[in-house]
Amino acid sequence: MRSIYRLICLVFVGILCVNELIFPVQVAAITDPQRFMSQEAWGIDDECQDPGGNAVILAGNNNVEKILNFYMRKGLNLAQASGIIGNMLQESNLQPNIVQGGRVINENEDYVLENGKGFGLVQWTFSGRQKPLQEHVDSLRVKNTDLGGQLSFTWVELNGPYLSTLNKLRSTNDPVEAAVVVHDGYEKSADSNGTVRSVRGGNATKVYNQYKNAPALAGSEAENELNDPTGEAAVDEHGRPEIPDKPSSESGSSGDCMSSGFAGGNFEETLKAYAYPEFKGMITKPTDSYAKAVKDAQSQGLYVGGISLPGIDCGGFVTLLVRDSGYEKGYNDNGKGGATSAQEAWMQKNWESLGSSSGISEGTLQPGDVAINASHTFIYVGEVPGFQAKIASASLDERAPMADNQQSPTQPGYNWYRKK
Repeated sequence: MRSIYRLICLVFVGILCVNELIFPVQVAAITDPQRFMSQEAWGIDDECQDPGGNAVILAGNNNVEKILNFYMRKGLNLAQASGIIGNMLQESNLQPNIVQGGRVINENEDYVLENGKGFGLVQWTFSGRQKPLQEHVDSLRVKNTDLGGQLSFTWVELNGPYLSTLNKLRSTNDPVEAAVVVHDGYEKSADSNGTVRSVRGGNATKVYNQYKNAPALAGSEAENELNDPTGEAAVDEHGRPEIPDKPSSESGSSGDCMSSGFAGGNFEETLKAYAYPEFKGMITKPTDSYAKAVKDAQSQGLYVGGISLPGIDCGGFVTLLVRDSGYEKGYNDNGKGGATSAQEAWMQKNWESLGSSSGISEGTLQPGDVAINASHTFIYVGEVPGFQAKIASASLDERAPMADNQQSPTQPGYNWYRKK
């Protein structure tokens, strides 16, 4: 009998030892121990993590084709993309690893950006643009000399503080004029107008003529690998990536792994983070990203609008969208202004008046244009993939930011304004 008890004890001790060995292994495989301890273990999907950035995949046989393909997949046509390349050829000869003065960064070198010294495709020169460039490529987990990373950052800039330049670029089909638009609104070198047209415009024309009769580099007539070099997404007839519809909830989540950690981006990214992509009626619960943006703005003493519901406000939404996207950081007295009357007073001093809505044609509007009267304001966003209206708005204490198909650009009683 004593031997039986001894055997039972040995087995029990053995089980305890095995558990002690196995449990630490299980814990080691959990990336967020605090989250594990605060929830039921079977309710955790530890793989539901933000994978972080990824390198931009390019398609083409050389840098000219890769750059053309990149911008044409974003929706620009050949002439418009050639205008950008015409400028890059003059700035860097399409070398992302070149420093002002001619030094070429070795592929194994980790180059530190230097304020006052031009660098890269468009020769970013000062810290005001170099620092965001470095932060952007870091988010993609690539070096600052990476071609795709630099192209991606130009698109962030063009959809943010240089959105007015992008809008003008989209309105021309001439490579020389496209080169002038990019120079005057984005590069802003010391070159004279004549030099810009002859050199940068000449570069753009050569590129345009070389490819205008060649096989398409992007769009419906291009090969699949040019439209989708990653093999993961389809494109529409304009060469723009198609964004599949995702289910959304009242909180703004579009999936179990949706994060509210949006930290600002270009105009379209910020719009889709802050506003519901469809008209949802009178709901006051904002997207997670917009709720966080409102709290951040409040902590800085910035205007968010709303009376009982901070941020649920037409002027508050427009202010946060315009500023956080980088389109116009000074909007509404650097975000410290007030409601619609204060915002219109600011725009009268700092923006271009487009006139009243009675004289407006929707075809003349550009993303970022703002309509306003004494009690309400909304913003024109244009064609945004996955967004179900060309207008976005919110309403005081009764409607969170969302796509707005209930209002028209030409409805009476509004004045329209555009960033100069």
